Amino acid sequence: MPLLLCLRRFTACSALAIAALALPLPALSASFSVSPIRADLKQGVMSETITVTNESPTRLRVAVKLVAWTQDETGKDVYTDSSDLVYFPRQLELEPGAKRLVRVGAKTPGQGAERAYRLFIEEVPVPTPGAPTAVSFYFRFGVPVFVTPAGAAAKPEIGQPQLAAGKLSLAVANPGSQHFRAVRVHFSDGAGWSRDVGGWYSLPGTSRAYQVEVPAEVCRKAKTFSVTLEADDNAKFERTLNVDPARCS
Repeated sequence: MPLLLCLRRFTACSALAIAALALPLPALSASFSVSPIRADLKQGVMSETITVTNESPTRLRVAVKLVAWTQDETGKDVYTDSSDLVYFPRQLELEPGAKRLVRVGAKTPGQGAERAYRLFIEEVPVPTPGAPTAVSFYFRFGVPVFVTPAGAAAKPEIGQPQLAAGKLSLAVANPGSQHFRAVRVHFSDGAGWSRDVGGWYSLPGTSRAYQVEVPAEVCRKAKTFSVTLEADDNAKFERTLNVDPARCS
């Protein structure tokens, strides 16, 4: 069954913040779902169809835009406008409960390292004649699109944990030719203290660090820290660090 990711409306906000800023109550945005939530274009599968469903009781208008997706030297996402792929339509209007299809396809098969894109599906406000001015919240969802050549493979390299100035970090690199995705990174002292950090994609040729701050009293008492990275396909990488108290502050 395809996975639906629903982008729900904000129905509440801080009355104190509104009063402080002297702003009117926010207008409600529409609610929509996207399925599937990623597209893999590869040999034999050069195009994908994405279904957008209007979950709200009002008409929905969305715009579709493609960006190339890279990551900088720290693993931060970088987006640039792109026309590398074919996708249509670029504007959609949906009545309540309606569904529309967006098609995306590669112009040529992948070569070398995998290429990554995101197809942003973004709500566009529908003007309401005579409606009072309001602060509105609108949503967008970026569908990851990967163009993967035959034989591409990820190569997760999980470093040893490092402790410096009370911060515990784990370096993650991917010198491979295909992305992989960390689902969660779990830090623990084995004696009751733990922290979870949400994972993210590591595109080919990139590196990043997952980091948490360890309370001083925890760090001083700890003998070891363990770090577990959970990735797609149930992969798990476990690392252990012997604690040097001098690195706790």
